Amino acid sequence: MTELTASDLPNLIKASLSALRKHEEEINKLNVYPVPDGDTGTNMVFTMQAVCDELSKSECDTTENICKILTHGSLMGGRGNSGVILSQIIKGFCEILSTKEFIDSVSLAEAFENSVQVAYRAIRKPVEGTMLTVIKDAAAAAKKFDKEIELDIFLEYVLSEAKKSVMRTPELLPVLKESGVVDAGGWGLVLMGSGVLSSMRGETEHEELTEYNMPTLQHVEDISLEYQYCTEFLLKSTGIDISKFEEQLAPLGDSLLVVGSETLTRVHIHTNDLGTVLDLATNKGSVTGIKINNMQEESEERAEKIAEDTSGIGLVAVANGEGVKKILLSLGVQRIVNGGQTMNPSTADILKAVKDVNAAKVIILPNNKNVILAAQRVSELTKKEIGVVPTKSIPQAFSALLAFDKDNPLALNVENMSSLLFQVKTGEITKAVRDSKTPIGEVKKGDFIGLTNHKVSVSGKSFIKTATKLIDNMLDDESEVVTFLFGEGIQEKDLEKLSKIISKEHSDIEIEIHEGGQALYPLIIGVE
Repeated sequence: MTELTASDLPNLIKASLSALRKHEEEINKLNVYPVPDGDTGTNMVFTMQAVCDELSKSECDTTENICKILTHGSLMGGRGNSGVILSQIIKGFCEILSTKEFIDSVSLAEAFENSVQVAYRAIRKPVEGTMLTVIKDAAAAAKKFDKEIELDIFLEYVLSEAKKSVMRTPELLPVLKESGVVDAGGWGLVLMGSGVLSSMRGETEHEELTEYNMPTLQHVEDISLEYQYCTEFLLKSTGIDISKFEEQLAPLGDSLLVVGSETLTRVHIHTNDLGTVLDLATNKGSVTGIKINNMQEESEERAEKIAEDTSGIGLVAVANGEGVKKILLSLGVQRIVNGGQTMNPSTADILKAVKDVNAAKVIILPNNKNVILAAQRVSELTKKEIGVVPTKSIPQAFSALLAFDKDNPLALNVENMSSLLFQVKTGEITKAVRDSKTPIGEVKKGDFIGLTNHKVSVSGKSFIKTATKLIDNMLDDESEVVTFLFGEGIQEKDLEKLSKIISKEHSDIEIEIHEGGQALYPLIIGVE
């Protein structure tokens, strides 16, 4: 795709909202500038929702019409600092794109540059290290293309530079560095762009960006704000001098934004003098959509919420058998989902366990190849950051959990835990429920079957002989430990006999025996 038309734009805009909504809470937790009130994600979502609502009830037949809707919708729906600045970025884009019947990479680069100029003009005292810096760096990247190229390649490069810009924001704004976060508004812009890019490529969901995530604010101490009230309203008049009105408001607070037109003006200010601000506005026209928040109370509430919340990583595992569950819990798992072979849990079952864990980040161990896909889908249904270690058996889960380090980031834990899975061999003894043909020949109903890594490798009439042969096949020169998890249907005397045989034939192997209590498989074997 090298060009966009009016018909392409609504879906791309909706995709940007979808991306924001999915990561709304993540963006909120990054929010420490200009005050740590934690609403940047919510404000950006409300702003884009207003845009999409306008699109749904208006004619979207030309680029010019769509741009009018975008500009008006974002101005009317702009919420908070981030939402109002976003409305100005959108306005800058629309001033350029409204004249284009076909939108290509060259016209997008021009629109990026104009959005920077409009956004910076709207702010009395621009601060670097914010979403302003990110859109400026994105525009600089866009300018490097002086001829038409495929739009997804263009946007992918611009986004990559925007991500780098977001990661640099703590170096430009000390409050971000002190809190260990990146700028929330800038991160929101990157997520919006990511949603657009994936929609453009026909993907159902935008690119995950976890490799760029930084630790979110872990504490809010001694919050004392110079200005207590975040005040927003829309001023409708017969015409005002926006610059003069801005000068009148400037001494009354900070984070001042006065944008829009002479007859329809959006105002945002942090102030202690609500009466004077509103008096100045009502003397010039009709004031609607008044929104006043006590930022001191919001900051204190957020501090309490963060103090109650856990900053750690939760662990969820799928298992059956009381003994297996006890072992998993002793290894740090917080929630167990009942399931396993022939009783695969649904995505909803796993999602409920994830929600019950008091952590914003959760690692899931499916412990069965048929459960992995359901576990992976959980990330689509929750705002929590999800990692899936693709364990196919309980022995793999035990090994993976021993590699978990609560002090490591989620992505690194998933990588370290997953890297150990290939070192674990899993053996299972069960009974054939019917006559069947297998890769090792015919098996009769009631025969014992031995599976190595879930593939039939041995069979026989005797449990002891079948299990012994299975273990012999699994062991090699690098094997050190054999773990037995005995379940329902196994005789204690048979287990003791099996242990003695293995110890005699493999004297250098350490044997560990645990009661698993699992159904269908009298014995599960782990070899490491």
